[in-house]
Amino acid sequence: MGKTTTALNLGAGLSRTGDEPVLLVDLDPQTHLTASLGYQAEEQKWNVSDWLAGQGHHPLEISNKLSLVPGDYMPPASRDIKPAQLENTTLVIDAPPSWNNEVEVLMQACDLVISPLEPEFLSMQGISRLLQRMQHHGIPWSKLRLLLCRYDDRLLIHREVRARLVERFGRTILRCVIRKNIRLAEAPGQGLSIFDYAPYCLGALDYQELTDSLLAEAEGRGR
Repeated sequence: MGKTTTALNLGAGLSRTGDEPVLLVDLDPQTHLTASLGYQAEEQKWNVSDWLAGQGHHPLEISNKLSLVPGDYMPPASRDIKPAQLENTTLVIDAPPSWNNEVEVLMQACDLVISPLEPEFLSMQGISRLLQRMQHHGIPWSKLRLLLCRYDDRLLIHREVRARLVERFGRTILRCVIRKNIRLAEAPGQGLSIFDYAPYCLGALDYQELTDSLLAEAEGRGR
């Protein structure tokens, strides 16, 4: 429901707009984020585990291929998942798609949890389950942000779901939405972020708005 697309393009947006270096980390065993940037995980001779141990490639050796600012890079995923902590670096993690102990650790350590969802009524049930798990494990709900993806304002059901989410979750639901846009689906096939593939399309505009919104929120928190 837009998890990997959001990790990729939010990371790209932050690297273009923010002041801190941005690190993208693919911790989803499906390695979709790795593939979206033109890499094949099975062809890599290093992964997250190697990187955490200080082994493998230096970041700058592969930074140019990502089409992000120098210093940004992404270690391919592995199943040995641990939270990465870098001082003065914005970390964007594409986490596993289902709840497990590793996801709990990541959520405890992070500043924000962004949950992309499609504007359908069943998605609201999934959010309720997520909130229950967060509460059970002592993770503050204030960390959660809901992001509507593949949104089409012409569809009544999309408008209704958005209105119900706003009514039920208030500031947890982000004001910006990611509109349905074919360019967002095409960009990973080229190994590019939406800003490099189609910088003037609706998808790029929406992810830039998301980036600006989150940077403004971080500034408000005094980061």
